[in-house]
Amino acid sequence: MKYDEQLASDQFVVTSLPEHQLARPAYPLLARLARWQDQVREPALSLLLLGQVITLFVAGPLKSAQLLSSVVMGSLHLAMLVISYFVLPPRSKSRLLILVCFGPLAWTLYAGSNLYVGLLLNSITTLVITVAVAQAVFRAQRVTRHQLLGAVVVYLNLALLFVSVYQSISWVLPGAFAASSNIPLTMSDLKYFSLTTITSTGYGDIVPVHPLARSLANFEAVIGQLFVAILLARLVSEQRDKARP
Repeated sequence: MKYDEQLASDQFVVTSLPEHQLARPAYPLLARLARWQDQVREPALSLLLLGQVITLFVAGPLKSAQLLSSVVMGSLHLAMLVISYFVLPPRSKSRLLILVCFGPLAWTLYAGSNLYVGLLLNSITTLVITVAVAQAVFRAQRVTRHQLLGAVVVYLNLALLFVSVYQSISWVLPGAFAASSNIPLTMSDLKYFSLTTITSTGYGDIVPVHPLARSLANFEAVIGQLFVAILLARLVSEQRDKARP
């Protein structure tokens, strides 16, 4: 009897609290921060895509023509890294990797201490971001604007990953790529070559000469075609499911 009275008393004390206190989370600041991060993910993805377009098609050519300084170009790369941090899910382990690589990558971009280390760090962060965004795109149950933006980001990131591979081959195997102008290729030239390869454009002004370079160029062209085919298949499947009664 005493136990029942005590239990009833405890229940009364708990349920007699004001409603706003019962609904209040233990850490309101963390909960508010989590909601804010969820809200900015899609705008950050749009901003990331815009930044990629500007970096590849505007800043890159200006840098190659010596109309843009290396400091500005490095700042753009770091800004893209910061934006990518907010694109990823809050509990993603890739965020931690971005934080770890941010400092050393900034040092290599501004100080120019070691181009090899800078290329390695940039390749690692780009690969991790590409894998994380690709998982979100292809695991989604339905295709939305968020998934379409992510697919374009992944497509452009694939081209950037191959740029890193081509640059490494050029360092290890000089003359692996040949240009019609007979001028040593720069990073901007390799970006141009990668984009023309993944889209199967192939103007022919830059060609792979070494067998390894040719094999990788063929592999990139195949990946580019398969990616578009798979994405179109997802869209057609989504529209077919919507049309069913």
